[in-house]
Amino acid sequence: METKETNRRGFIDKILKSSALVGIAGLLYPNKIVAKEREIIAANNYAMWIHGSEGKMEGVFHSGKDSIKIATKMINKMRNFHSAGYARSIVGRGMSGHSISLGGEAAATAIPTSGGAQITIWDSGSKSKAKNGEFWIHYSIPTPVIANNVRVRISNILVKCASTDANFYISDIELWDANKRIFNRNNQKIWGPDKMHSFSFRSNPKKIFYGLCLSLKIKGERVSADRIFEISGVGVDLMA
Repeated sequence: METKETNRRGFIDKILKSSALVGIAGLLYPNKIVAKEREIIAANNYAMWIHGSEGKMEGVFHSGKDSIKIATKMINKMRNFHSAGYARSIVGRGMSGHSISLGGEAAATAIPTSGGAQITIWDSGSKSKAKNGEFWIHYSIPTPVIANNVRVRISNILVKCASTDANFYISDIELWDANKRIFNRNNQKIWGPDKMHSFSFRSNPKKIFYGLCLSLKIKGERVSADRIFEISGVGVDLMA
């Protein structure tokens, strides 16, 4: 007849037998046990992020002149984009932030705010016409290339962004380790409500040797100045 006591002893016996087997396995196959432990440790990811306001636009500088009306309209739109009211620039003194020329009378501006980079494409000829344009914005990501005396590998790329127009989107994504491109994804159309977008390396994690730069190509197709693309943050998951 089984009792609580016999059940308790049976349970303890099972634990002791399991522990003995693990101990014997450790003696017979020490390398396999160590390898398994390392695998478990490697499963713990590191994550490195940078705020969206830190992006650097690639292109020819534009002064932002003749844009007072456009700036006022755009900043008011930004304030409505998030209830938090991230944009707090003084309205009426021309375009704030950083602007580049996109050719013809098209220009792009990225305004760094508390919530990220607020990006727009606008008519620098002050005619308020919808414009086409594309440009790159680069994010230097703090990169611990060695962790716990092990070369770091990358497992995921993450981009947190939003837009107000289907024709205003991220079309290309690249990840660079110093001057070597280790990832690219072309012909994308990333837009819409605030969302996290992920691109995985898990099937083939890449070792990192120098420093990471995540580059995003922003594209607008006949968008007006009050159409906003926001990048609130970008990051990577790393394994050591």
